Amino acid sequence: MDSCPTCRNLEPLPGFSGGFITGGTGQDLKNSASSCQLCSILWEGLEAFCLDSPVTAQWMALHQADEPFRLQYNQSPADRKWAGLHFYTKDSEDPLSDIFKPSSDLEADTGCSKYLSQMKGWVDSCNQKHGICKSHLNNDYLPTRVLDVSRESDTIFLYEPNENDQGPYLALSHCWGGTVPIMTKMKTLESFKAGIAIESFPKTFQDAISVTRQLQCRYLWIDSLCIIQDNVEDWRYEASRMAHVYGNSYLTIAATASVNSYGGLFYRHDPRDAKHTVERRGENGEGITVFVRPALEHAPYFASSPYGLESSNPAPLLERSWCFQEYLLAPRVLSFTQWEMLWVCLSKRSCNCGEYSENTRELVASSDLKARFDMQLRGDSIKDLSRLWKDIVEAYLVKGITYDKDRLPALAGIAQLFSQRGLGRYVNGLWEPTLVSDLFWTLDWSFGGNYGIIAKRSTDKAMPSWSWASVSGSFRYTPSTYVFEGIEVISISYEPAISEPLAEVCAKTITIHAVLIEARAWGGADNTINPSNNQRRIQVSEAEEHYWLIDVASELACGADSPVNVYILCGTKGPGLVLRHVEGTPSTYQRLGMIEEYPPRRDEANLTTIQLV
Repeated sequence: MDSCPTCRNLEPLPGFSGGFITGGTGQDLKNSASSCQLCSILWEGLEAFCLDSPVTAQWMALHQADEPFRLQYNQSPADRKWAGLHFYTKDSEDPLSDIFKPSSDLEADTGCSKYLSQMKGWVDSCNQKHGICKSHLNNDYLPTRVLDVSRESDTIFLYEPNENDQGPYLALSHCWGGTVPIMTKMKTLESFKAGIAIESFPKTFQDAISVTRQLQCRYLWIDSLCIIQDNVEDWRYEASRMAHVYGNSYLTIAATASVNSYGGLFYRHDPRDAKHTVERRGENGEGITVFVRPALEHAPYFASSPYGLESSNPAPLLERSWCFQEYLLAPRVLSFTQWEMLWVCLSKRSCNCGEYSENTRELVASSDLKARFDMQLRGDSIKDLSRLWKDIVEAYLVKGITYDKDRLPALAGIAQLFSQRGLGRYVNGLWEPTLVSDLFWTLDWSFGGNYGIIAKRSTDKAMPSWSWASVSGSFRYTPSTYVFEGIEVISISYEPAISEPLAEVCAKTITIHAVLIEARAWGGADNTINPSNNQRRIQVSEAEEHYWLIDVASELACGADSPVNVYILCGTKGPGLVLRHVEGTPSTYQRLGMIEEYPPRRDEANLTTIQLV
């Protein structure tokens, strides 16, 4: 076969190419299709799915070992959002199966019998073969309230188990999407115990009931129904028990693609969107069949991150703070996406499309927080757990939350497990034994800029500025290689009478002994034009000016001709915090942002004691 200059006969490049073969425009494929059979196959597949303007589309061919052939495309060089197509055969004996490896079709209906059978098979296989998963199954535990879905076919009962009742039970993780049409309140508690007509439930809840029954479980836990929503004490108590609720569930149902409780778990597509068939003839006249379907992303789902998913496959659940905690806490998760179900347990991952299965050999990436969470909580060092906690916080802060006051409660279940593993006393998202280094979180301007994430200050006025819980957006911790000398936390003013210290603001003021240097800061005058610009300038007397990152861009915006007085709190070595003085107080300050090694010289004569709020 002559070498085709357009597709290069789809032969992988030598060395570490990341699977990249070649690329071009749709017009290139169209022009080459008459003389190259492979180009004609790629062009037909691209034309079938890229409906806007396939000739102007940019494309690149990717093929890594043991993975299906993939064609990525977008509409223009300026378009950051790429879509993917898988080209595949059905059998290893098929012509071209060495290029287009055998794979599975997508079903147009994600609630089809094939997918449901696979779902049951994953659960059965896990129950029978996975020793670590079986050791986590706990039928002795039931939450305060559950829904009994097995007593009657058309009526569901809110049930408060007694000490002799046993599980298992399933838990639902879902987006509220504003308000949920059915909630347990003080006035409905008793009537719900007497029974709720199944048609009263929104579609997501009805689908979750159906899945619970198909897996032959009696009980289902749904937050809006199993927590009394207008009882503050009940809500606070139950919110602190999420580690128990999700950690002891038989499995957690994740309504990943549904924006609210009406979306449901299952989706139906036009069959033409699920698969396109390309027919050709080989040199010997034998029939050649290649199938094309949307390429499904899996890594973002497994990492519980919406970043990296195509806009055509929304996953709103991955954007929510509460649901992030629920995903990490659950030993087994069944995620319902727009095209398939995904299975995650302590031992394996599987999916309907076949890219992941019981036989898939996996390497755990550092970005796969659930895999690390499941493994490291079972026996890693305090140092490794501390790094894991910081990585979880960084992922958590880009998640959306409806009420800023829920920022701590929505992570309290995870915090409880880390506290039990030895990280110490919890202080508004930070840890008392490592409080000095924990104070030095900073804006991740690169990630935030790429995805248009604008940092905001919490509307919860009780939250002190030194806690990461006082902001939302793309933030990160400083590297563990930083050395902190000459800075010390003298005391922490804990709030009295806090019933749930993991879920409430337990301290507002910390007293710190460190170097304090007065400075002038400016920048951000163009904030209305570029609201995501968080770089600012700062200058200490007799030193060159330096840049620093402000936490929230709107909190300091001025030109160099009208700088603002600020202070740098730092040790004799290491990074510093940029602060502003609280008017009317002798030595109280609030955080504005963080600065790297500046100023270069620090006089120990400037050591002082301040209160940070």
